[in-house]
Amino acid sequence: MSTSDSVLLPRFVLTRIRAAGLDPVELARAAGVGHWALDGPHASVPGRVYQRLWELFEHRIGAPHVGLRAAERYGTGELGMIDYLVATAHTVGEGFRAAGEFGGRLSDSRQLTVLAESDRETTFAVRSFGEQTRGAELAAQASFAFLLSRVRHGSEAPIAAARVSFRQAPPRRHTPFTEFFGTAAVDFEADANTLTLRSEDLRRPMQTADPRLAAVLQRGADAVPRCTPPARAWSDLVAAELDSAGTGCTIDEMAKRLHTSSRTLQRRLAAAGTSWSRELADARRRTQSQIPAPLHRPVR
Repeated sequence: MSTSDSVLLPRFVLTRIRAAGLDPVELARAAGVGHWALDGPHASVPGRVYQRLWELFEHRIGAPHVGLRAAERYGTGELGMIDYLVATAHTVGEGFRAAGEFGGRLSDSRQLTVLAESDRETTFAVRSFGEQTRGAELAAQASFAFLLSRVRHGSEAPIAAARVSFRQAPPRRHTPFTEFFGTAAVDFEADANTLTLRSEDLRRPMQTADPRLAAVLQRGADAVPRCTPPARAWSDLVAAELDSAGTGCTIDEMAKRLHTSSRTLQRRLAAAGTSWSRELADARRRTQSQIPAPLHRPVR
């Protein structure tokens, strides 16, 4: 299954990569996207780019809780409209629901939904589509960290989770998770990635609420088109994968690596003004001359 994300999501990770003292351009390239992902125009990228960036970030700093860094050094508006929809919501619960509704326009790789609801509490779940990679696990951490930090800020209250569960294997140290979520009830190797909040916290008013602005934002959100991968991102991704897999890789093998069909891959490359044979020839020339793949190649 081929999925896509708004470039705002990988850009969000790259900001934290830079803050950690790492080279964001290097890791963007390693994830299969050009340097334009750092500060270029709004676009969409293949879904695996965002997940791969979290994997690379974790590997470089050696922290299995790296997704929690989504809550660090956050600048208002980094994730565009979704941030303002949460901030202007009337209550914490409405902020979570607004994030879930609009999130489907930023990404079709993952979805925030209400899994269970009662008078006492509500359980939200992050469901990932496509291959269940380590990057998907870290992205789930990031989703919960981002949302919880935003509603804590907006409500001016130290909201603690009732329970949290992750599909990932348990880390050696649970402390970063229990401290961030404010509960010892953090489970691993669960069936789903879930965050449970108490009803009294969901009813808390957001001090940043603005009903008029929220109404305007909602109309704008309804008009935002859903993300579709741009041709440029696919040619960047193929180049990075060829440098990793080697030039003996066939188009069928490449399509499998990118979780799509060979026909769709050919169509994406054609839209970028290139082709599989041309990308393969470019990769062979880079291998022979030991020249690294370009960060961004203009459309031919």
